[in-house]
Amino acid sequence: MRYLGFTLLALLMLSGCTANIGYQFADTLVEWRVKEYVDLNSEQEETLAKKVDELHLWHARTQIPKYREALFNLRQKVDNKTLEKSDIVEFEQTLLGFWQNLLDRIATETVLINQLSVRQKQQLVERIEEKQQERFEKFEEKQSENPILRQLERANEVESDLEDIIGDLTEQQDKLLRDWVANSPSIQEDWLNYRTMWLTEFETVLLTEPTDIGKLSALIKNPKQLRSEALQEKIEQSSDARNTFLWNMYVSLSEKQRKAAVAKADEYIDLLDGITEDFKD
Repeated sequence: MRYLGFTLLALLMLSGCTANIGYQFADTLVEWRVKEYVDLNSEQEETLAKKVDELHLWHARTQIPKYREALFNLRQKVDNKTLEKSDIVEFEQTLLGFWQNLLDRIATETVLINQLSVRQKQQLVERIEEKQQERFEKFEEKQSENPILRQLERANEVESDLEDIIGDLTEQQDKLLRDWVANSPSIQEDWLNYRTMWLTEFETVLLTEPTDIGKLSALIKNPKQLRSEALQEKIEQSSDARNTFLWNMYVSLSEKQRKAAVAKADEYIDLLDGITEDFKD
């Protein structure tokens, strides 16, 4: 099963379903995830397998080299001490561009949705909505906790990620981190509401027979069309705050930390080179 699958996986990801396992097993991941949301017959599974394989190969051969180039360029600027704040902003936009490339590629296969029966489409919607409800419940549970403790938990999570890249943080860097976490706008509730709007529109399009492939493709390629102005403004504020934090962290790096960051980038570059080699013609 693999590509009606990546179409479905994209829909699941847009509704908040994520997974993080090895790139080499991406096709298997899709099969597992799709089976959680919709029961396919043998013919549909064969179609899915073929299409996901095609997408996996496309991504490895056309996108991974671009990831590698973007990361290498950033690595060089850190190594040469020529990084500017604008480079951080540009890198973020590059990553968003890679995600858009994937959405555009997936949208070309939405016609496969019409291979699902009405019952399968209903099942898909029901199970996605169940997952969405679980997210709301977890959010409400978190909201009942002490806000200071929530901030501390978030700061500790980010600190762990940063220390994996640059080593132990200094007192100054720890303060930068905690100030950023404390002052960043909270968007989770707005984001959940946005996902609910997307799911409502998705359900309307999906369950109209026959499914309007043009509308479905538009939902996949441009989900941002359903964002509220308030959410979009918070996203932009969050992005600005994050990029300022990352720049301030970069400026604060010791020579040892800078070299550690370069070494970590080299690890990722080697990983991307390995993927490229594995999937070459």
